[in-house]
Amino acid sequence: MPTNYPKRPGIHWFNRWVGMLIGTLLISFMLADAVVAQALQTGLSQTGSLQTGSSQPAPGLACRDSLTGLIQGKDRKGSALATPLPGATIYLKETRQGAVTDVNGHFRLTGLCPGQYTAEYRFEGYETQVRQIQVSDSGLVGPVDTVITLITENITLQEVVVTEHRSEAQQLLQVESELSGQALAATRGQSLGESLKTITGLYSIQTGPSISKPVIHGLYSNRIITLNNGIRQEDQQWGSEHAPLIDPFIASRVTVIKGAASIRYGSDAIGGVILVEPKAMPTQPGVGGEVNLVGATNGRMGVGSAYLEGAFDKKLTGLSWRLQGTLKRSGYVRAPGYFLENTSYHENNFSGDIHYDYRRVGLEVYYSQFDTKIGLFTGAQVGSLADLYAALSRPEPLSQPGFSYTLDRPNQQVSHGLLKVRAYWRIPQGGTLTATFARQQNERREYDYVPFSGSLNPELYLKLVTHTGDLIWEHTAKPNPSNGVWSGSVGLNGITQGNVREFLFLIPNFRNYGLGGFAIQRYAIDRWTLEAGLRYDYRWLRAYFLDEPTNRIYTQTHSWGNVTGSLGASYQLRPDLTLTANLSTAWRAPNVADLYSNGLHQSAVAYEIGNPNLSPEQAYNGNLVLAYSGKRVTAELGVYHNQINNYIYLKPDSIPIIRQRGAFPAYSYTQVNARFRGVDASVTYKFTDQLSLTSKTSLLYAYDQTNHGYLVSIPPNRTDNSLRYEVASWGKLSRVYAQVSGLYVARQNRAPAVTERQENGQVIFTGDFAPPPAAYFLLGAEVGFSAALGRQPINVVLTGSNLANASYRDYLNRFRYFTNEPGRNLSVKLALPLKF
Repeated sequence: MPTNYPKRPGIHWFNRWVGMLIGTLLISFMLADAVVAQALQTGLSQTGSLQTGSSQPAPGLACRDSLTGLIQGKDRKGSALATPLPGATIYLKETRQGAVTDVNGHFRLTGLCPGQYTAEYRFEGYETQVRQIQVSDSGLVGPVDTVITLITENITLQEVVVTEHRSEAQQLLQVESELSGQALAATRGQSLGESLKTITGLYSIQTGPSISKPVIHGLYSNRIITLNNGIRQEDQQWGSEHAPLIDPFIASRVTVIKGAASIRYGSDAIGGVILVEPKAMPTQPGVGGEVNLVGATNGRMGVGSAYLEGAFDKKLTGLSWRLQGTLKRSGYVRAPGYFLENTSYHENNFSGDIHYDYRRVGLEVYYSQFDTKIGLFTGAQVGSLADLYAALSRPEPLSQPGFSYTLDRPNQQVSHGLLKVRAYWRIPQGGTLTATFARQQNERREYDYVPFSGSLNPELYLKLVTHTGDLIWEHTAKPNPSNGVWSGSVGLNGITQGNVREFLFLIPNFRNYGLGGFAIQRYAIDRWTLEAGLRYDYRWLRAYFLDEPTNRIYTQTHSWGNVTGSLGASYQLRPDLTLTANLSTAWRAPNVADLYSNGLHQSAVAYEIGNPNLSPEQAYNGNLVLAYSGKRVTAELGVYHNQINNYIYLKPDSIPIIRQRGAFPAYSYTQVNARFRGVDASVTYKFTDQLSLTSKTSLLYAYDQTNHGYLVSIPPNRTDNSLRYEVASWGKLSRVYAQVSGLYVARQNRAPAVTERQENGQVIFTGDFAPPPAAYFLLGAEVGFSAALGRQPINVVLTGSNLANASYRDYLNRFRYFTNEPGRNLSVKLALPLKF
């Protein structure tokens, strides 16, 4: 019986009470802060009609300031009184944040980080006003006008040109969080999956220390859609050890929509959507850029990333460009007491972007290439059934070499190319029509040890080519006679895929087609914002097989269609308190891996078996979020319920499979009705302008309703708490902060019971191949500041993770059967902005 995990008896009680504690703290802080807010907010609290026109993300620790105000209009001659302007916009150029005023002309922007901003106030028929706003570590320091008066334009109305695209997430009335500013800078060098774990409700499922993919509310892989620069990422994401092939350095903001979001982004988005958004293209003539350097002790990782961008003037006004590239190298990762053999990895990425925006039309051409080579931990590779049993029960890997950058077999090599072409037309008085085409080519090679034959071919080769096309019309938001504002969009999405395999069989060749149409409408009136959406999707899949006795090809074809819908509402209880609710349905058709897998998955060190009789997953999702943003307290409390009928997952089999290569844990695709419930809670309390406490807790309860038991690979409950001290300046340093944090992850007690017995010399497992590991606690710290390097500013972040060098195993790591997680890691991150 493999029971070698580190044990921490006596702390499991925390798991039971953590939800109650956080809820009590949240309510207490809100009540206490309400007293302060009532004393400080006079005009706004009296009107009580402040309402954002677009949903804003929950602010992070360093980005919790807000900007509120009133936009009104006035005749140029000054003969008419100023009147509120419903539907006017405020837009921050540096962060691309924006909001639309409510029917009373009020707006609210939250989640502002310390820095200098350029705010644009616009309304059609009125002259745009631009103001500079400065936000310090202690809040807005001005100049800040709470009332903005726009003057009518002279003689003729000129077109209003918005030169940047809004975040697509900001157009939806759904629960969302984001990673940007200092919070994003502190994750530089990490993978996308690792960096998102700082958001409540987000986890990651791992394969060893170098492969990590995001998990939203317990759901992952094809149940999450990732948009890379606006394009749906398609890169064999069905595999739990297939990390998103996206360079995090291209992003200036990562937005996560938690919960079903199929209406806008297509079927499959049962768990949510991740939007990786690059920095806005430059609009002012000149050349600039930024250099990022990252170094880490564990793995002795080094990363260099840089971009160069510019915009033209005179006859080429509206034309801008950007070039970006990243190199990353890491050696053997070290767990407390030993190195993990062959865990080195390399990464080489680059991208290029050209934009042209002139009057009412625009064109974008973007290309990115992501190439990586990842070593697979050799301690998980076994040769016989006896070796597998020994590896499962061994507290440490048998082989413990010294440090090395060597990257040998087994490994996986993956490349992903993305070409995007987007054109848009701002229709006079008619909104914006956008057409997007993209082509992606993903090639995956997985290598085992060199066989006796000496063949150097990969054991698995997959080439997936995907074409996607979108046609979206967003109509102009305008008030109606009832003082309400309508806005929304309609569109079509299409996708074609072709997959070719070579060498050993895991999944067959296939063709895949999909087409969907949707419509979303929003209506804002007084304190309410309402949203409804409807969508229809059709999917077609044909798999190709070879009948070896006759050497003839035969096919199997599936087709599915489904209608999904959503209803949402947001109500501004007070200027600082918002309640949002959403009900939605979503579905996901089985993919080719769910249906037809039959072979050794080399990089997962597992034998996987599909089920051709699987039905589509059907999800019914509901969530309720209460968000509060006060002077000293920022808090968000969300609850969700996701009922998924025909939930598909890889269930561990009872007996490992023996092949010529060795013995491997076996898994079969299984389908049950499942229920996912959870709570996300976050609160930041400012003891003083410099000192603050942040607590983030995620609780998740999943249940197998078909078999009345628990599911495997469900994230355990966790809470992350940090204390931060920040000052505007310290000597020659500015934006100085220091932070200590503690992450507690409970043992997953809601997992199938694990038993082991012998029959006729054969070991029979039930539930899993090893029980869930014990709970663990990780201590972290972070220090950041800005300084001058000659005439150039430089931003520095120092981070330390697992500072106590704790030995632990994570339940969501597929290599938890064989080794502990990485130990202490110190890293330094430098960002040097350039302007020529």
